[in-house]
Amino acid sequence: MRGFLRQLVWWLPAGIALNDTVCSVLVVEGQSMSPTLCGDSGSADIVIVEKVSYKWLHKYQRGDVAVLWAPDQPHQQLVKRVIALEQDIVWDSEKNKPTKIPQGRCWVEGDNPEASGDSRNMYGAVHLGLLEGRVTHVIWPPQRWAAVRQWYPSDKLIVEEQAGSGAG
Repeated sequence: MRGFLRQLVWWLPAGIALNDTVCSVLVVEGQSMSPTLCGDSGSADIVIVEKVSYKWLHKYQRGDVAVLWAPDQPHQQLVKRVIALEQDIVWDSEKNKPTKIPQGRCWVEGDNPEASGDSRNMYGAVHLGLLEGRVTHVIWPPQRWAAVRQWYPSDKLIVEEQAGSGAG
């Protein structure tokens, strides 16, 4: 028993640090990202969240499925797709007008607009500091094992930021 406790004292902090800074596993529920996540059946997906690119490298990309902290509920995590980055201009379908994304912010939306609270209807452009990581793979249920595809609705993006400047 003593050996187990000694190992636990060493490995538990390492595991927590890896989970917080490198990658983690997350249960995703709800229909806001359907059919990309949770499919048409509505059952939960378990996904891998890669954190190095966001937390350390600050490499945010349009089309990423991002895990972020809710701007209005700091203990709740959301899963949304990054549509636009700082200095981009995105078509805001709720206001029916273009919106320029301010420095240090991004525009996120769920893949299922009818079931998603996101930048369009709740948050506006969200701070990049709220982004926790990007979903890379669905690992459960087994019939949904797959990499999560990176894409964004290009018709929403009016002007992309000039190459060589901005996020990343």
